[in-house]
Amino acid sequence: MGKATNRSALFLDRAYIDQKFVELRSDIMATLDAKFRMVQDRENKIISMLGGAQTQEKRAVKAPVEKQPSVSDEINWKMEMRRRVDKMVKEYPELYADFNTVLRRVYVKMRDVYGFVSEQAIKEYRNAHPGIERASCLDAVSDSPQWRSIFEPVLSNLEEDSRKEMERRRLAAEAEMGKTRQEIIQPLIEARGDKSNYGCATYTLVKGRLKKKGILYTNYEEGYRRDTGIKRHISNGELIENIPALKREFAKAVGELLAEQKVVKHDEN
Repeated sequence: MGKATNRSALFLDRAYIDQKFVELRSDIMATLDAKFRMVQDRENKIISMLGGAQTQEKRAVKAPVEKQPSVSDEINWKMEMRRRVDKMVKEYPELYADFNTVLRRVYVKMRDVYGFVSEQAIKEYRNAHPGIERASCLDAVSDSPQWRSIFEPVLSNLEEDSRKEMERRRLAAEAEMGKTRQEIIQPLIEARGDKSNYGCATYTLVKGRLKKKGILYTNYEEGYRRDTGIKRHISNGELIENIPALKREFAKAVGELLAEQKVVKHDEN
C-alpha cells in the first residue's frame, strides 16, 4: 500500500468521529430512557400509595365506630335518677323524709342482694378520677355500667312498693272513717272482674292473704265472743264490721291485692 495522504487521513478521522457520535448518542438515549423509566416507576408507586391511603381512609370512614360511654350519658342518667327520687319524696312524704332517705333504701337493697359496698364504690371512683374533690355514692354508681344496671331496677321496685303501701294506707284510713267491708272490697271486686255472688271469690282471696300474714278470723272470734257474750254463729263479715283492728287488716290486705291488679278502680258511690 502507498503512504496515506492528508486527505485520506482526514477521511479516516471523520469516519471515526461519526462512529463515536453514533455511540455517544446511543449512550445518551439509553441513559435518558433509563432515567425516564425510573421517574415513571416512582410516579406509579406514589400514585399507588396515594390510592391505597385513600381507600383505607374511605374504609375507615365507612367502618362502624363502636360507641363509647360518654360523660354526658352518665350525667344524663344521674339527672334522670335524681328526678325520679325527687318525685318519690314529693309524692310519698309519709314514707320518705328527704332525697337521701330514698337513696339509702336503694343502697341497702343493692348491698343485701348484690353485694354492693358504697364505701368501696366511692373509693374506686376517686381512684379513677383523682381530680375529683368531692364524690357521692350516686356519682360512683353513675360511673359504673354494672351498678347503674342494678340501681335502676331496684329504684323501680321501690317506686312500685311505695305506691302499693300508700294504697294500703289509704284503704285502711277509709276503713277507720266508717266504710263498710263491702265498700272497702268493692274496688277489688271490680278490678278483678269478679262475677261470683257478692264477690265471694274476692272475699276468699282476701281471707287467704290475711291467713298468709298470720291473721285468722278464729283468733278474733274468741275475743269477740268473750267481750259480747254471744253464743250463736258469728260470720266473718260481722267480725270485720265490729272489730276495728281486724277491719284495718282487712283493708290493708284489700289494698295490697288491689295495687297488684295494676288497674285500680275507686268506688265513686
